[in-house]
Amino acid sequence: MPAVVNSPESAARVYWTAFIGLFFDYYDLYLFVYLANTLTAAFALTTSQSNWLQFMGLAGVGVGALLFGYLADRFGRGRMMLAVFAVYAAGIAGLSLAWSYESLLVFRLLASLSLGAEWGISHTYLTERVDCARRYRFSALLQFSILGGLLAALAARHALPVIGWRGLFALSIVPVAMLSAVRWRMLATEPGAGSAEPRANLLSAIRANGRPFLLCLALASLTIASGTINVFYARDLPQSTLYTVLFWGNVAPGMLAGAWVVRRWGVGRALALYATGLLILSLGAWQSGSARAGWWFAVILPLLNGLPFGLMGAWFNEVFGDFRTMLSGAAYNLGRILAGFAPVLITALGLHENGRYFLFTAGLGMGVLGLAGIIGGGRRG
Repeated sequence: MPAVVNSPESAARVYWTAFIGLFFDYYDLYLFVYLANTLTAAFALTTSQSNWLQFMGLAGVGVGALLFGYLADRFGRGRMMLAVFAVYAAGIAGLSLAWSYESLLVFRLLASLSLGAEWGISHTYLTERVDCARRYRFSALLQFSILGGLLAALAARHALPVIGWRGLFALSIVPVAMLSAVRWRMLATEPGAGSAEPRANLLSAIRANGRPFLLCLALASLTIASGTINVFYARDLPQSTLYTVLFWGNVAPGMLAGAWVVRRWGVGRALALYATGLLILSLGAWQSGSARAGWWFAVILPLLNGLPFGLMGAWFNEVFGDFRTMLSGAAYNLGRILAGFAPVLITALGLHENGRYFLFTAGLGMGVLGLAGIIGGGRRG
């Protein structure tokens, strides 16, 4: 592992180098959620084609995490942080010019490859360069990049009627190009930014990390599912701009609270606290059955979700050894893929009616509570 960067100036540079790419990861991910109906109308997509478009985005995230994570472990995190920006820019440019369903599908896949790569590379890059005492705090701060979802929500609400969906994608290229230059400059001045791991046997590393990988995958799936469902649930609620800001902004204090809890009580107890809160919130909203209870649920849940979202980046990197960029990124992004099917599962089970949606989130809480017991029993923090 590279030497830890201890100076505040260097730590800040490391943080922003990682943050700027991950921010656009979340922006693009949620922009597609908000533009789903618009794209369906623009290309006259059938239900099957719309589903394939969503699936291609999810598949690209998983493949990108594995492919670029492996390359980052082999050839250096810094080099791949620049490469994924180039892939992202190409995908977004293609989306803004898409002329058919097939072209939309291809460019969606291309953009998604970079989205899957960013999380694992950025968190590993940060973890290696921040000392243990500050690692969870910086990891939580890095997850502030989820506020890219807020930017996507505001863009879809205010800019879409003015410049259209093609303009939204095209406009994204400008900050990406500017931030690519910033990232290039930061990496050029950061010691060891392009470092790679010693060559290890990939199959041996996968076998050795099988159990922690499944544990991390389960944690990512359950906790991201909670956030994914809430986005789909809340987007149909009557809401003002203030509500949208609250919905996305509430995750920030939750992530900082999670870092504080982990530092004092460990990962297992932090997850137990999250799971208990999710159970209480879900069952309370279900018992109430009022529209106001659903509104409060949608606003408070991001605060709770901040706890696991803020700790996963640092903890995943601690449990994996060789090929940790690939393994941590794959666990998170494959979990993201599984979580993406949660709204479909809720509809298939008929839980989207009469407030039974809250029973599903309560079930997620029970699952995380079980994982918290495993983590707390296996190791402290």
